[in-house]
Parts: sequence; C-alpha cells; structure tokens
Amino acid sequence: MRIEKLLEERKLSLYELAERSGLSYSMVHNLIKGKTDIRKCSVNTAERIARALKISIEDLIFMCNPRYTFTWFRSEQCHLVHRMGELEYMINVLENKEIDHYWHLCMYAEALYELAMVDYISRRNDLPYCEEYNEMRSYKLDRVSYPIDSVIIDEMENSTKERDKLEKGAISEFRRHNIVEGEVFDDER
Repeated sequence: MRIEKLLEERKLSLYELAERSGLSYSMVHNLIKGKTDIRKCSVNTAERIARALKISIEDLIFMCNPRYTFTWFRSEQCHLVHRMGELEYMINVLENKEIDHYWHLCMYAEALYELAMVDYISRRNDLPYCEEYNEMRSYKLDRVSYPIDSVIIDEMENSTKERDKLEKGAISEFRRHNIVEGEVFDDER
C-alpha cells in the first residue's frame, strides 16, 4: 500500500508511528498493513495517525486504499483532462498544488505524471513550462511504467511487441520521467 511507501521514505517504523500517535502497536500495524480497514476505525484513531504523519485524514484513507493503483490514477487523469478541458485541467493542477501534494505524500509516480501532463498541455498550447518544477523535471521513476493493457498483452503473447510499439510513439514529456504514454487526446491517432 502507498502508506507503507510513505513510512519508508520518511524512515518511520510502525513502532515510531504508534508512539507518535499514542496508539497501540498492534492497532497501527493492523491499519497500515490492511488487516483492519482504515475506513472502519474511529475518526479519533484516523486523526491521530494522520496527525503523526502530518497528512490529512482524507490522504490517510486514500493511501490505505488497497484498490488504488497507478493504472487507476493514469486513467482518471486522462478522463479529467477530457472532462475539464486541457487548460482548465492545467490551471486546476497548478492552482491546487497537486503536484506538490503528491510529492509530499511520496507518491512520486503520480506527481511526475501530473507534471508530465501539465508540460504536455503547455507544449500543445504553445505555453511556457511552469518554472516552479524545473528541478523536478530531472527526476524519473526507477522503472519504466507502461499502460497495463500493453503489459498484459505482452505477457499473454510472451513478447515485448506492444511495449516496444508504445515506446516508439511515447510522448516526450512523459517519457522524460520513465512513463510511457502514447495517446491522451483523440487528435493524436
């Protein structure tokens, strides 16, 4: 789960989190490991853990959701761009500091995906890049992230044809961060 990544990045053990939150180790362990559903614990318990992690209760619940995947996030961002429109999406991401928010939560793939999307929209609309993220543009994921359907097809066919094809047509703003994204808008076909 994402919450474990946050603890790892912050070099915080479950024992330390239990101590900081004033909760028992077993309670913290069961919540963080997904043995107890965070949505079913008391608000007081969730608030104490969130406060100890310096995140909101909403972020805690989101990060403990076992159904969340980066694939879901990618899809949701593309749907948001289509629903809101390119420029409105970009303004929303930048004004709400969403990139910074995901970065703070150690959700680097999500932060870099949103940055790539904003940069891509900027290029499509002949707008300058937001200089606030110049340093972040040099970061990339440890492993290349492909759309899940291409990974599944390649595994079924015991090949890399789909991923190779996507690599060739990958959008540069995403590829810079080791994210392979080939098509966001209908006019790219």
